[in-house]
Amino acid sequence: MKTLLAKATAILALTAGVIASSQAGTLTYQGVTFTSTWSGNLLTLEIDAAKRSGDWLDATSIGALQLKDLGSFSDVTLVAAPGAATEWTLSSNELNANGCSGGAHAGRSLCFSGERVLLSDDMVFQFSFSGGAPALDAPHLKVNFFGDGERKVGSLLSQAIAPVPEPQTYAMMLGGLGLMGFMAARRRKQP
Repeated sequence: MKTLLAKATAILALTAGVIASSQAGTLTYQGVTFTSTWSGNLLTLEIDAAKRSGDWLDATSIGALQLKDLGSFSDVTLVAAPGAATEWTLSSNELNANGCSGGAHAGRSLCFSGERVLLSDDMVFQFSFSGGAPALDAPHLKVNFFGDGERKVGSLLSQAIAPVPEPQTYAMMLGGLGLMGFMAARRRKQP
């Protein structure tokens, strides 16, 4: 019994270590970290640009961001944003190098743009969704970033953010691993 308990504890500790080191809901691109969290109908996107590098090293502001592949929804509201971004306007168009002026993706994508805001180490955007079935299985993020004046810096960021697992997912996984360990130990003891 002690051996079984020791093995189960080791499996749970190993699993907890893997979970703690995972980057679910996080994308790091050229030293800038984008973290997405989903709770109820509220999506929070945090941008941490304290350690930027590459093309982002010369970036001083962002002028637009788009999230797409979000399931379906009938309405989205920008609830919170840094500085002048609280006044950004919503479009269902694709974000390209000229802002939210690409093809339309109504009800599946959001593109907010307006007066540029300074790039900093803790920028938080919150979006509230209503209607439909919004989902964050594989959200895709696009961001326009700028240097001094009107100078665009580097290329338009366009990357997928890792899915955001819910706490119940972790609990189910740990429970399943524990049960598998218990079943394997019982099989070994049977003649």
